[in-house]
Amino acid sequence: MTGRPSGAPLVALRSRLRNTLDYVLIVVGAALTAAALVVFLVPNQVVAGGLTGVAVIFQLSLGVPLSVALLVLNLPLLALQWWKLGGARAFLRTMVGVAAVSFFTEALAPLLPVVTHDRLLVICYGGGLSGLGLALVFQGRGTTGGADILARACYQYLGWSIGRTMLGVNTVVYGAAGLLYGAEPAMVALLLSFVMARVLDTVLHGVTSSRVVMIVTERPNEVREAVVKILGRGLTMLPAVGGHTGRKKSMLYAVVPRADIQRMKLRTLDRDPQAFITVLTPREALGGFHLAQPQ
Repeated sequence: MTGRPSGAPLVALRSRLRNTLDYVLIVVGAALTAAALVVFLVPNQVVAGGLTGVAVIFQLSLGVPLSVALLVLNLPLLALQWWKLGGARAFLRTMVGVAAVSFFTEALAPLLPVVTHDRLLVICYGGGLSGLGLALVFQGRGTTGGADILARACYQYLGWSIGRTMLGVNTVVYGAAGLLYGAEPAMVALLLSFVMARVLDTVLHGVTSSRVVMIVTERPNEVREAVVKILGRGLTMLPAVGGHTGRKKSMLYAVVPRADIQRMKLRTLDRDPQAFITVLTPREALGGFHLAQPQ
């Protein structure tokens, strides 16, 4: 007799809770994005980025209605999302994101005051709030349509940063918009887009104070002792061969706090003055272990 595994109800419950959380994140993120539009961007006539900006350019230069331009521009991207980025479920999340941004833009306009017309504050707070809102939408595995879909596709298939992809799209849009609106509004919008991209990537990937250290050495045991026993850090040892000499070596891979980098370099060079050390900045560092009592 076959039956449903005992853990299946728990898995199903977790799945439902995760889906619910996704939609909460999408709605909250859409509300923050709309708030940035209402409070900072629209009152200060900051050029919109993404496909919204392209639609405005089409309207001004070709007389295409804004709603028609947005629909035509979004159709191929929505098809891409349905086909390559999650099917109907992802498409539904995008529809929720688009509808939520539209709803909150209208609902918040009479409720939220315009707090500043200072360009610098608009760039910092408008870009930061927009980036935070989009990050929450992405955390909920949704988008707000337009360039968001393109950014997710580039991230999934090309490994490009979401924030940088959106910054690249917006740079092209603002360059074209600068020909219509003048240089200053386009420059302000470009700086705002940079802030938004930085906040977006920071929220999505986190801020890490750790560094990746890779050490190529012919004295792996001595270096390992310095790292593990003295610094109290775990590491991974990999066999290596010198490309020029053909001699057998070892590569030690460790993730350590930025504050310990100098100590680690000094301890390593004490054990092996000929060691080759490379220090990299990781986007994220998860898991691993830390020995409790370094000497």
